[in-house]
Amino acid sequence: MIETLIDQIAATAALPLERAQTLPAAVYTDPDWHAFERDALLPKEWLSVAHVSQVPHAGDFLRLDVLGEPMLVVRGKDGVVRVLSRVCRHRGMDLMPAGHGYADAGNERTLLCPYHYWSYDLNGKLKGAPEMQKAEGFDRSEVCLHEHRSEIFEGFVFVTQDREAPPVAEKLAGLRDRFIGRWGLGDAEVVYEKHWESAFDWKLLVENFMEPYHHMGSHRDTLQPIMPAHGCWTEPEDPDWVACHLPLSKKLQEEADRNGRLAGFTPFPGLEPDDHKQWWVFLGHPTFLLFVGPNEVFWYRLLPTGPGTCSLLTTLLVSGEAKQAEDYAASFAADTKLIVDVHLEDVEALEGMQRGAASVGCAPGRLSHLEEPIHHFQRWLARAAERAMSGQGVTVGATG
Repeated sequence: MIETLIDQIAATAALPLERAQTLPAAVYTDPDWHAFERDALLPKEWLSVAHVSQVPHAGDFLRLDVLGEPMLVVRGKDGVVRVLSRVCRHRGMDLMPAGHGYADAGNERTLLCPYHYWSYDLNGKLKGAPEMQKAEGFDRSEVCLHEHRSEIFEGFVFVTQDREAPPVAEKLAGLRDRFIGRWGLGDAEVVYEKHWESAFDWKLLVENFMEPYHHMGSHRDTLQPIMPAHGCWTEPEDPDWVACHLPLSKKLQEEADRNGRLAGFTPFPGLEPDDHKQWWVFLGHPTFLLFVGPNEVFWYRLLPTGPGTCSLLTTLLVSGEAKQAEDYAASFAADTKLIVDVHLEDVEALEGMQRGAASVGCAPGRLSHLEEPIHHFQRWLARAAERAMSGQGVTVGATG
């Protein structure tokens, strides 16, 4: 089944844009395909899991599961942000097991295992292990929580299980140098976040996020009047990222010309004049999703959780100057409402497509030129799947 799907994905990705069509439905529904992604494909990729502003102080942590791995994003006393395993080195206990009242974020001076009270410092080194004095040869200085490979790119924390993967800054250098570097997102701050447990496959969300064609349908009263679908266009294909231009309506562009900026949050400093006349959607393959405007940025933390499910955190980032402005509270209220309204509009479509993918009536459909980002994503998926199949050392199967 996996080999057949890879062949079908490759055939779909090989079509020219003028003949492009959707992927086979099984890539959104099949348990074996999900297991292949979880065990062989996605662990080789860089996944964005946090922004540094979410853990600003020593001891600040985020608790999350990534492809089944229990992780903590934590800032140490040395100021370094690390991604540590939550698995105790004693008996394998999750330090903060799901469903038992542990917070998804907080601040701790020590990481404490609730099972036998082994404790670790913020770097993951074992500090205390009660009643281990009779364990011959036991040396607590040799015990440390596993540290996942992580890197910070433009303020975002990325993690991978591939020790040989090129640095994320190398992979996304073009995206930084040509586009998002102007925003200085390493100095931005996450000022709002909302978590969604979602009943649709992660790839459906990526595809929906990137294409502006659905503005005229799902977002006819929200985004379509602001950034009409027919004016949008996509940058030439890059193997590691996608960039789509969303020009603002003529009325809003004229407003930007008159005032030098649009209403709302104070813009990010250092932008070019044309940056005030359009929005962007960016994808760093496979799941780094940014919806970027001149005065605010929406980042989606997307974590696959199962065949047809994913965990999503929608966030809003603004500049430090924006937080100090007199109109900050009004802009915050308006834009946090917008992000929820827009996402709920997307949920209707995403859940509908997930149900449709399981139907006997589902068949590949043709794509519009406005869905070119989906075509780019398909081509990345075909390459990634073929790499994973040729290099995997795991048994592929529906193991949960």
